[in-house]
Amino acid sequence: MKPPFKLNATLGRAYNTDPDDVLRTKQVLSKLGHFEAPSYGMTEYPDEPLFQGIETFQERHGLRRDGVMKRDGETVAKLGQVLAEQSLDETKASPNVLGLSGEIGLGRANKPHDVFALSQALAWAGFPTQPTRASEANQREAELSDAIKGFQKSAGLKVDGWLRPYGETEEALNRTLAPKAQEFLSSHEGADAPPGKAGLMPGHGEQQAMAFALIPPIAYAVAEFFGISLLAAWVWWQSMDSAQQEQIKKQMAGTGSGDSNGDREEQCDYLHYEVDTPRCKAISEKYGSQAAQRCYKTANDRYAACLAGVPLNQLPPLDTWNH
Repeated sequence: MKPPFKLNATLGRAYNTDPDDVLRTKQVLSKLGHFEAPSYGMTEYPDEPLFQGIETFQERHGLRRDGVMKRDGETVAKLGQVLAEQSLDETKASPNVLGLSGEIGLGRANKPHDVFALSQALAWAGFPTQPTRASEANQREAELSDAIKGFQKSAGLKVDGWLRPYGETEEALNRTLAPKAQEFLSSHEGADAPPGKAGLMPGHGEQQAMAFALIPPIAYAVAEFFGISLLAAWVWWQSMDSAQQEQIKKQMAGTGSGDSNGDREEQCDYLHYEVDTPRCKAISEKYGSQAAQRCYKTANDRYAACLAGVPLNQLPPLDTWNH
């Protein structure tokens, strides 16, 4: 169990603050949706966005709104409680459905595989993009931004039409979709066809049927077996030819070694360059260089182990949690 949130000293506008306290508090409040890094980034120096974040957290949980966190005070205690509850929820919620590698929205990075994954995730959540005949990139971005805004509004988030890896909108999407994915895995294990219109998404029959028709059961199996996000597994599966797909099926069934040099290298390259490395880059942008170094080290360890023939479901874990 994670230890409760602790401070080395009182944190407030009128106090001398501890740099470690400042940075950890910003990271935690950002994770909970109460702090957005300003243009100069997330630093170890106290600033007004930090204290405003403390105040919004206090107001959200019925505490005295003063922007102060004392070592043994009620705000620190409540923050520890919220983190513990979220950690438990995250442990129960599986698999990670989205797993973005860059920002999405008007004028953002909009990597093709991220846009593809997000579009399907939003449709699954009940907010499909509204396609038009226009094929211009900015038109497609606008359509996706409108769908993002619809989800954000429904989830009680800031409605700005964009999201970033590990941001509040991606985390809210994962929380929304993970139980649906888990229930699908439990209720339709081994099924060859998508479920009917009744069940996981009441009131969204056509959207549900469309979503599950697009995400076949094999994608869930691949995500669980290889420890990657559902939509990353889906994109990967679609990129394979039929022979590669059969090899993966045999490997998951324990009847194939998966050691054909060409196939093996392609699998390792995909996991390293298309899954692990983008995740580490996203961690670097949000949590800083030290967290990124730990992530990249484990990514390299995973890649080396993969090339050495270690079964993909036995690779060392990617450090995405030690922030």
